[in-house]
Formats: sequence, structure tokens, C-alpha cells
Amino acid sequence: MRIPPRSRGIPLGFNLTPMIDVVFNLIVFFLVASHFSRAEPTEQVALPSASQASEADQQPHRVVITVLPDGKWNVAGREVTIEEIEQMIVEGHEKSPDAFAVHIRGDRNVPYEFIEPLLLACARGGVTSQVLFHVVPR
Repeated sequence: MRIPPRSRGIPLGFNLTPMIDVVFNLIVFFLVASHFSRAEPTEQVALPSASQASEADQQPHRVVITVLPDGKWNVAGREVTIEEIEQMIVEGHEKSPDAFAVHIRGDRNVPYEFIEPLLLACARGGVTSQVLFHVVPR
């Protein structure tokens, strides 16, 4: 006597329809997002100019000091000494004592021995609460 083959009933399988829907939605999202990010910087905007401001109001009341890994200090793209930095701090603090700030930008590999003289110069110049130090990523 012959044994009838067993039918498996419902075949096992995965329903891929929801996954395909999600993938297509992600593709559409990133296509639209990339279109906006490419179109954004190309649009020109005519910015208004201030007619009542003086040149003194337009200048920021701060000194930005960049500390290089080899210990050199740069202000506005030129190499300076600690004496020049102290003079800039004193002059800036005398012009606007409440609004003057010192920003120190340092490379990740700068030793503290190159930062300490700047902090001491700020303290001697009277700038104690408006000193900002941040590390520049590579």
C-alpha cells in the first residue's frame, strides 16, 4: 500500500511588502532632503545694510587668539607675541569693559603650557568672565 505524500499546508515565507514600502519611503525622503540641501546654498539673498550704525558699532569687541600645536599664537592671521596679546587685551578692555571678550582657539594637541600665558594675560588685563576656550577639531 502506498503512503500518500504529506502536504505541508501553508508554505513558510516572509512578507516583504512592508519592508519594501519602508525602503521606498526612505529613498524618497533622502532624495527630497538632498535636493533641498543642494538648492539651499545657491540661492542669493540680498541682505539689508545698516544705515545708522557707525563703524565702531560694527567691530566686535573681542580678540580671537589661535594657538597652534607648535606653541605659536595667531591673531587675525598673523603671528604675535605674548606682549602684543597683552596690549590688545588691555586696549580692548579699556574701550568696552563690560562687552570685551577673549576667545582662545586651540588645537587638540596644544599643551597647556601654551594656554596658561594667555589666561594670565587675560587676568592681568582685567578680563576674567569673558574668556572662552574651545578646541578646534581636525
